[in-house]
Amino acid sequence: MVLPILCVAMFGGCGETALPVVKVTGKVTFNGAPLEEASIAFSPTTSEGREASGVTDANGKFVLITQGAKTNGCLPCSYRVTVSKSVPVDRRGNPIVFVVTDDPDAPPPAGLESGEIPQMKSLIPEKYSSADTSELTAEVTKRGSNSFVFELTE
Repeated sequence: MVLPILCVAMFGGCGETALPVVKVTGKVTFNGAPLEEASIAFSPTTSEGREASGVTDANGKFVLITQGAKTNGCLPCSYRVTVSKSVPVDRRGNPIVFVVTDDPDAPPPAGLESGEIPQMKSLIPEKYSSADTSELTAEVTKRGSNSFVFELTE
């Protein structure tokens, strides 16, 4: 009976240390309206940070997640921020609607040939999707609200 208790005492707390993330939330708008289903990414500008990302809801609101963290949030650090929202389109630039089916003989979506991979079309200016061109930044701190609003325009 002593051996199992000893093992728990010795190894129970071992393992990966939890990342000290802080909660980060915010809102993204485009031309004044909430930007729904957009991807947002925080890329650290120093080695103290780690990439964090999220997706906006119907109100443009997001919560960041860092891979490997036990809770939502990101590490305190300076970040470059990118936002992207795109849809699949056919060769003429028309949006494609995909239908999920178990039928292996189902035809491809309208506007696509069998096996063709659709192109992606950005619904916001592409400058926001690159850390080099977005000009969006965030300073995440250990204390404070860490709630950010990004107002994107045409």
